[in-house]
Amino acid sequence: MSKRTILANIALFGFLLGIYEGKVALWKDNQKKPIKVFPYEASMFPEEDQKRLKEGVHVDSLSELYKLIEDYFS
Repeated sequence: MSKRTILANIALFGFLLGIYEGKVALWKDNQKKPIKVFPYEASMFPEEDQKRLKEGVHVDSLSELYKLIEDYFS
């Protein structure tokens, strides 16, 4: 898959940050399994963040994704 195809798919679908098996995970829109499971237990986050992650946080671009990940993990 070319870089252009990957970027086009990102533009069309975006990403979802949520919880998978108790850990924070990242999905590409329209996929059933996460593309990345982070080594962070969801329970370590404040309750409001846990609620947002349970609902799923959708972003439409890589820049939004990087900012969101930085906000959660820094």
